[in-house]
Amino acid sequence: MLDIEPIRRRRIYEDVAERLQQLMLDGTLGEGDALPSERELMEQFKVGRPAIREALLSLQKAGLISIANGERARVARPDPKHFIHELSASVRAYLAQPAGMAHFQNARLHLELALTRHAAREAGPADIARIGDALARNRRDLGDRAAFEASDIAFHYEIVLVAQNPLFNGLHQAVVQWLSQQRKVTLQVAEAKELALAYHERIYDGIAAHDADAAEAAMRAHLEAVETFYWERAPGGLSAAG
Repeated sequence: MLDIEPIRRRRIYEDVAERLQQLMLDGTLGEGDALPSERELMEQFKVGRPAIREALLSLQKAGLISIANGERARVARPDPKHFIHELSASVRAYLAQPAGMAHFQNARLHLELALTRHAAREAGPADIARIGDALARNRRDLGDRAAFEASDIAFHYEIVLVAQNPLFNGLHQAVVQWLSQQRKVTLQVAEAKELALAYHERIYDGIAAHDADAAEAAMRAHLEAVETFYWERAPGGLSAAG
């Protein structure tokens, strides 16, 4: 017997949403353009109001249109933060499993190594100054765990910004949120903040000197140390990662 998936019966609103999305993709509807009214859409698509409303809600959830009370829906600018946010519920369920946490740690490692290497090669004086300012704040916050956590995140984010890619910006911010449990665990370790700051100093020195190998090596050592701290204290210990 052939391994063939059965035909899925589509709901009417899905067809409406797909056709409206196609109008956006081919340029018929551009950013900021108002969609026809619900009544006009009903007449054009020959469907009822529930199908139109469900279609609009699905497009709104996807970040493709904005809907304000009393106004027509308008085509919205796609925002990486929006579609990354839509993944959050699934991601958090995935992270609840030790293997899921390990996979995300590994993904973060590869992402930040690449971005750190890029920063060391491409950072201009203004970029290096911003990263240096973030490092200085991190150094000042050493005695305050909450403030240190915030400036720690800011230091890493300044490195991401060198790439000037909104996808990396949104993905990094999402990963920061998704791995919040890791920070809560690791920052309880007595020497964690001092060690993190020492690695930040080395990362900054590598970037400022445009030494990609040194910056990448420092970032790798930093993130691997964070992972070690976490798995030594996570439920189940190091064996939990599988």
